[in-house]
Amino acid sequence: MIVKELMTLNPVTTAPGETLTRAQIKLKAGGFRRLPVIHEGKLIGILSEYDLRPYLESLDTTVVLEAMTPDPITVSPDATLEHAVALLKGKEVGALPVVCYGKLIGIITASNLWFPEPRPVPEWVRH
Repeated sequence: MIVKELMTLNPVTTAPGETLTRAQIKLKAGGFRRLPVIHEGKLIGILSEYDLRPYLESLDTTVVLEAMTPDPITVSPDATLEHAVALLKGKEVGALPVVCYGKLIGIITASNLWFPEPRPVPEWVRH
């Protein structure tokens, strides 16, 4: 099997200038653990629940660009699932944006591949 057979198409994204509050709303509403960060049509980072932890007291005043992980590890839609698993485990990340010709087309996660996240998911703080 290959990545495009299990990936989630057209994932919900965020922009680098959005507040972390707005990104957190998207995460909670969709039941996601991470959001690709898109600027001018290009993938520039990824924002995970884990990235929000240091900013829990300033979600309203911090923008995604400050908290995101820049230049995320990506995978091609034609990559094998074995390759995706090796990347996820080797880099200890929970998801890989799927990029084709420089454009984000999907995302594949540890849960898509039926193995546990590499790090514990943080608890949400109630507001």
